[in-house]
Amino acid sequence: MAEPILQVENLSHQYQDGFSLQVEHFVLYPGRAYALTGPNGSGKSTLLHILGLLTAPHQGRFTFEGRPLSMSDGASVRHYRRQVTLVMQQAYLFRTSVFNNVAYGLRVRGLTDDLTQIRVSHALSKVGLTGYETRHAHRLSGGETQRVALARALVLEPKIMLLDEPTANIDVDYVARIESFIAETRMERQMTLVVSTHQVDQAYRMADEVLSLRDGHMLKAGPANLFQGVIEASPEGPRVHIEGGFQLYTTASQRGLAHIRISPDDILVSKKLLSSSARNSLKGTISKASVEEDRIRLDLDAGIQLTIHITRQSFAGLNLTVGDDIYATFKASAVRVV
Repeated sequence: MAEPILQVENLSHQYQDGFSLQVEHFVLYPGRAYALTGPNGSGKSTLLHILGLLTAPHQGRFTFEGRPLSMSDGASVRHYRRQVTLVMQQAYLFRTSVFNNVAYGLRVRGLTDDLTQIRVSHALSKVGLTGYETRHAHRLSGGETQRVALARALVLEPKIMLLDEPTANIDVDYVARIESFIAETRMERQMTLVVSTHQVDQAYRMADEVLSLRDGHMLKAGPANLFQGVIEASPEGPRVHIEGGFQLYTTASQRGLAHIRISPDDILVSKKLLSSSARNSLKGTISKASVEEDRIRLDLDAGIQLTIHITRQSFAGLNLTVGDDIYATFKASAVRVV
């Protein structure tokens, strides 16, 4: 795996009302997407503000691109801020036109007028605001303001993008479009994404890894087994076609492009092919085994990467070890659309 783009150690921040954010270890890798979930007041926005250097933590060590980040080193902080962009839930726009808002960062970076025009027009098109270039930003609706803020941030193509509830104020008709634009830009530019959301389904659609905050503390994440594919009808029942040419049976009624998730707890493990009613079975090699509280996590290379949870008793009873070939079996109902 590539070296981390950002590491945060022993992060601590406390407000006068008594709320305290305590994160011992937080690592971001280049090109990956992370989602922060948790109830209101759990610390999601606070963490994003600290990562964006809008809030100075009381304690914490930052390492960015392999180098320590010193908050007292102006040049180091300026470099970091040019590579990390935060879009807040309540976005602020300059008192000027939509075009000038989106173009601002590009002009500061010295892009030519022609290139700025192309990139701004492309970004506004992606968020559904073509034709809004000359409108005054302070006459926009809340949802339009949020979309302009997203366009202004994504057009900069930062190395790390921080999004605080990016679709909270956006009409439901535009949510899928915004998510698609974010995903497209991230993949094209290999940006690292951290998005906070209270919608668990959105977290699994947008992220490679889902993290949870509760009362200012980071909880261990549950692996996603999240895939994108196309669901089609077949004589044997609905099937989803995913990466690597794999076809999995599902009970989903949806057709077409979809994100599907298989819970690690819904997968059965065996050394021989099971004779059961479960319609999906993949053979793979155990690449990693680790203890997670009262269970064992298995990472399985089956052409696609699967994470599986089994009990310690089952792990010992099967006499499993890294390098073993096993079967991962799961029902069609376990292949859920998120």
